This record gives sequence, C-alpha cells and structure tokens, in this order.
Amino acid sequence: MKTELSLYLSSIILSFFFIMEALFSADFRRGLRGKIKYRNIAYIISSLLVIFLLSKISKHLSSLDLKSLEVYKFPLIDFVGCFLIAELLNWLIHYIKHQGFFWKFHFQHHLDKRYTVLLTAHTHGIEVLLSGVFIGIMMNLIGFSIEAINLYYCFYVFGNTYQHSSFNLSLGPLDKVIVSPRYHRIHHSKSYHANFGCTLTIWDIVFKTAKRPKSEVVRDIGINQKDEPIGFLKETFFFLKN
Repeated sequence: MKTELSLYLSSIILSFFFIMEALFSADFRRGLRGKIKYRNIAYIISSLLVIFLLSKISKHLSSLDLKSLEVYKFPLIDFVGCFLIAELLNWLIHYIKHQGFFWKFHFQHHLDKRYTVLLTAHTHGIEVLLSGVFIGIMMNLIGFSIEAINLYYCFYVFGNTYQHSSFNLSLGPLDKVIVSPRYHRIHHSKSYHANFGCTLTIWDIVFKTAKRPKSEVVRDIGINQKDEPIGFLKETFFFLKN
C-alpha cells in the first residue's frame, strides 16, 4: 500500500466516524458547545498539525536505507510481524505513559468524562511526535516494507477511532482480538488500571493487563484529578510544572 493511498484511506476512516458521531451522538455535540468547544477545537487543530508533520517524517524515514534486516523479503513475516511488533511497541509506550513524569504528556487523553471520538484528538503533540518517530525508526530498522507499515497505519487509524466511539459498536467474535469501545472504556475508567493495547488485545493478554468487559457498559470515565489542569494551553505546558 502506497503512502498516499494510506493517508487517503485514513482520512476517509476518520471523517466517517466523526460525521457519524456529529449526527447521532449527543455527547459529541455537547463537546462542541460552550467554553469546552475551544479546548476540543484546539486539540483537533493540534492533532491535524501533528499528523501532517508525522506524514512528512515518515516519508523521509522510508527514503533512508535503515533496514538492518531484510524482513520485507518474506511477505507473511513482513505483514504479520509488522502488526505484532508495532502493537508491542505501542503497548510498551502506552504503559509507560501512565507512569510518573510521562503521565504529564498523557493525562489530557483521560480528562474528559464524555467518551467520544473527540478523545482521539486529546493528545499531547510532543507525546505523539516522539512516539510516532520512535516506532517509525524501529519498524524501518527491523526491515518491514513500507507497504506493511502503511497497512498497519490504516488499521491503527481505524482501530483507534473505532475504540473511542461513543456507540456500543462490536465486531462480534473479533472483539476478542481487536480492541472494541467496550474494552477500551475500561482503560478510561477511574476504577481500573488495565487494557493498554492500542488496536489488538494480544499484548494485554500476554502481560496480564487484559480486563474483559462485562454485560454493563462502563460509565465512570475520566480521572480522579489531583493537580491536572483543564484547558488546552494549561494541559500542554503542564509537564513544565514541578
């Protein structure tokens, strides 16, 4: 899959979920009203800028001869390995983001008590840039093809947006493997420290951090605030506070 096609498909996926929520989710629409709308709009603009920068960096990385292994010569290992390794790196980074100083770059994603796709934009620009560049370099060093990396990126965009949907969506039996909204709600709950998988549940199972959803939908979304501020600029520069 070419980079341009990957970006095009990702844009369609994002647009679809955001339009559906705008039409049918009252919580999503509330997020674009009153004073809170300025925070959400600022995060959306910031996220689009970060995506643009990452696309440029990714294109540059793919042009460099970083491959230390020739995994791309074996299609099955190339594509399956790309998904598994990328998910492992994402799981590790996500887990670290919940620890100590690194939490200051991630708490924004957990502040909102409304569970909607707007949460996908509630990310710190530095956090996303550094994570994205690190994973991009590692994937290129291992030797995965640009086609496998781009396919994973499309899947990541789908999974990340799908799992933050305010609707009780399901992929049926695939929910055991792919992170669903009900599964990821547990991660955003005040009551649990679990479910760090980004799009797949496999590494949560391996590292015993998986918490399967029960019949009822988790409602206690958000965090027990201590010093964490609310407001785009306050949240962005919170990491500078001792």
